[in-house]
Amino acid sequence: MIAFDIIKLEFETLSRGGGFGTFAVDPPAGPVSGSPFFDPQRAADEIARQNPDLPPPPPTARYLVGGQQAGLLTGPLYTFLKAISAIALARAWSERSGVPHLPLFWVASEDHDVLEVNRVTVGGRRYVHDYAPGIARGRVPQVADISLADAREPLLEFLRESLPETEFTPWLLDLVSQADWRNYAAAFSDLLRVLFRDWELRLIDPIPLRRLTAPVLAEMVEVWPDMARAFDEGSEQLRSRGIDPPLRRPGFFEIVEGRRVAVSMQERGVRLSGGIVSRTEAAEQIRAFPERFSTGAALRPVVQDAVLPVAATLGGPSELTYLRQIEPLYGVIGAVPSRRHPRISATFVEPRIRRALEKEGLGVGAIFRGPDPVETTDPRLLMIEKMGRDLVAEIEHLRPDPPPRWLRSSRDAISTAVTRIVERARQDAEEAAGRSAARREKITVALLPEGRLQERIEGVIGFLNAYGPGFVRAAVEGLDPETRHHLVVFISKERS
Repeated sequence: MIAFDIIKLEFETLSRGGGFGTFAVDPPAGPVSGSPFFDPQRAADEIARQNPDLPPPPPTARYLVGGQQAGLLTGPLYTFLKAISAIALARAWSERSGVPHLPLFWVASEDHDVLEVNRVTVGGRRYVHDYAPGIARGRVPQVADISLADAREPLLEFLRESLPETEFTPWLLDLVSQADWRNYAAAFSDLLRVLFRDWELRLIDPIPLRRLTAPVLAEMVEVWPDMARAFDEGSEQLRSRGIDPPLRRPGFFEIVEGRRVAVSMQERGVRLSGGIVSRTEAAEQIRAFPERFSTGAALRPVVQDAVLPVAATLGGPSELTYLRQIEPLYGVIGAVPSRRHPRISATFVEPRIRRALEKEGLGVGAIFRGPDPVETTDPRLLMIEKMGRDLVAEIEHLRPDPPPRWLRSSRDAISTAVTRIVERARQDAEEAAGRSAARREKITVALLPEGRLQERIEGVIGFLNAYGPGFVRAAVEGLDPETRHHLVVFISKERS
């Protein structure tokens, strides 16, 4: 049995995390999104069609929506945390309102930035799939059209080499082996369905959903100058609050010969693969051939909220920022945005890492404050460092121009010698105090891989290998989706 002991940290203290200040957002008013394009029965039918193994949702249901690119083995931990957030928040809001709220995950199958999804990190080791040599950046297929048939065996071999053997390893390897490896979206969806089957997490694929969203995109194209002005308005609102707008412009794509190509909006019309046409003609093509067109990041939430009854869209700091940026776009087509709600943000601390923290005498908050939470502040070493810097600075002032080689080499030797002396003295002092560089490295790799928050780098696979399906259940039941803090989650095993 898995148990969690949780410490809450203010986002403002995460100097080593970065970007989480934007979690403090003011949500739009209204219990649910909507637009003139919304048909509750059609929406319910489409969700039911895409999730045939789950009970059909009632047309009155509202959705808590998270979404992510279809990363290998579900990608970084924040994907897992988005799904947990949707499940836990749907349960809480259903109980409070008496209205059915259901968790829904938007699988970004039409995204084409394969370099964001073709890798996974497990225990500090990274696997990168060579997705397709020869595909030019900027003319890449949707990830739903990129085969992963050749990835399964190399991934399984990578996991066997990277994961310690546990009682759950056979289960995990079988889970990965049995996934649908036709493409990125299929494999990603399969893993999410299995992990969250007990909580009826529904998935939505935007490619078949285009039957509903194409009329929304067509309407936006017809009034494009107004959309562009609204986008500029949202960008300026962010700047007035000292926030750099994350999105450069609204846009959409055409699928041309299997590639996703950005559509150019020009003063004299719209440049499509067949040439320049008027906005009205482009809108007619979108309505007639919905499978050929897809939205970019700025328009995706708008079409989502226009055709689905969304109570809240869940996101991390960047997503919440651009949801604020695009809010003025909704009014142009008479749509109502869903509420913005932060996903759960968490760092998981395994028992071995907790023991290492204790041996180093570190509180977990110090890890995120950086730059080096265990840096020695011995005044003698600080004095030696300062004297060394001062000596090198004096040599710089006295040297002739150009300096002779012997002077340059002597200056560099002094600088190097001081650095080595101080570093060795620090290591000796830390080892005498029971600290070690190896232990600090182990802590850093686990909690701040690559100097970033764990949830942005590490995948969920290592935790599933260590704790099995019980890790998912503990996360669903133990993590608060309505907190405004970063959660430091200490994991422990209890005897059942």
